[in-house]
Amino acid sequence: MADGKWIAGLTPGMPVADAAKTVLAARFAVVRHFLPLAVEKPHEDVEYVHQFRVGTRRAGAALRVFASALPRKHLKEVKDVLRVLRRAAGDARDWDVFLAALPGAKPLTAATAKPALDFLSGYAFGQRAASQERLMSAATEAGPRFAEISAELPDRARAPEGDDAPANFGALAAQQLGDLFRTFTATVEANPAEADALHALRIVGKRLRYAIELFADCFPPSMRQTVYPAVERVQEVLGDIQDASVGAERLKCIRTTVQAIMPKQLTRVRKGIDGLSASLRAKVPAGKKAFAAWRTDWLELMKGLKLEVVAVAL
Repeated sequence: MADGKWIAGLTPGMPVADAAKTVLAARFAVVRHFLPLAVEKPHEDVEYVHQFRVGTRRAGAALRVFASALPRKHLKEVKDVLRVLRRAAGDARDWDVFLAALPGAKPLTAATAKPALDFLSGYAFGQRAASQERLMSAATEAGPRFAEISAELPDRARAPEGDDAPANFGALAAQQLGDLFRTFTATVEANPAEADALHALRIVGKRLRYAIELFADCFPPSMRQTVYPAVERVQEVLGDIQDASVGAERLKCIRTTVQAIMPKQLTRVRKGIDGLSASLRAKVPAGKKAFAAWRTDWLELMKGLKLEVVAVAL
């Protein structure tokens, strides 16, 4: 099954309720497809957990987009269930990434660093196994209810009500993307520099990216061909910064634990752990430099952006 990034059949003039049914059915199908694969065959292909995690994020983004068209009680329930699944998958995915990076890490290639490589591999494997248990528990707890409610909820979609309710999917697209672009660009203009602020921008960027995936066909091709890749690019840049920062902090915690519990072993693994930690910290300035270059291009791109929905016969 494809990851379901783009959804066919969405047009500006279609009723919001119809668009909601189409989008939610597609997004939920991806989650239902990858859930058993992530739980039962995680070591067959690490992409199963990754695609499941991303699928839960895209489903959550779709729920935010169509919140006004869904019954509040059912909306809250499915959001809560997705949150349980997403967090469990996130923990597993983080350790998959950590494990995959160890063999190719330059600070761990020297013979003197082999004890650290062996130790970190064993430690991470143990953590990954524990995270898989948590994912299995989350699937047992929330999976059956998600399967049930995700099959029912698309058909419960209705026309949004209220004075500012969008007349159709195109109007919803202009409304939602306008707000997201303003929020995202204002945060970019503030020029965040600290890790927490950059991570916050990354979260806003994810929401914008997932919304563009839904609304792209309501706008000229440049939305998909130019704007979307720019958002993808900053996600990669900010993701590298976040991964380096989190990785260095994780190694710091591991080192502290080893020192407290097995101080004699620290002598064997200190050099490799400290070298890897320094290598990760060195990636942060390079990432910030890449972000600064992207920021200049983005602000220039936004000067000419017009959120005009493509004409459609209603």
